[in-house]
Amino acid sequence: MGFLVGSVGQQVIVEARRPVVFVRAEDAPSGEVAGREIVVGQQGDPEDSAAALEFAFAAAAARGATLRAVRAWALPPMFAYSPDTLRLMDEAGGLEPYEQKSLSDALAPLRERYPQVRVVEHVEMGSAGQVLLSVSGTAQLLIVGRRARRSAVGARIGSVAHGVLHHADCPVAVVPHD
Repeated sequence: MGFLVGSVGQQVIVEARRPVVFVRAEDAPSGEVAGREIVVGQQGDPEDSAAALEFAFAAAAARGATLRAVRAWALPPMFAYSPDTLRLMDEAGGLEPYEQKSLSDALAPLRERYPQVRVVEHVEMGSAGQVLLSVSGTAQLLIVGRRARRSAVGARIGSVAHGVLHHADCPVAVVPHD
């Protein structure tokens, strides 16, 4: 069971300068979400997901919830990484430790500002959308960032935001970061 987000809903997400939260009518009332995690996706460099992480930490603090920060990764195409990135990965001990360090680095400043929020770091190989959906089944809220892509045929949201909006079993917050 997922959202059916039509062109109007997607256009709202593309144009919004603030987070947009999609909630289905059949989502659990607020009393039934106690103890359930808030899940947030982290990607790229710390500044790439700073807005989504800030929103997630604030939401977790307000609800007294655990925050699960998720970073999905895939094996790089043969020449996709620069020599500098390959050197950093080698120094980190390989791809997965490199991705774990990237997630930890992105979370560090927010952990200092929100010491009351319990954080679970989750690094997994796979597509970002699939990994987020796999851990959000019992979440009270799933948070993803959004960078609108504009073209001659109109603006559109990215594949991760699109996928979780259509398939998540919980409310989804889409946070702009462009």
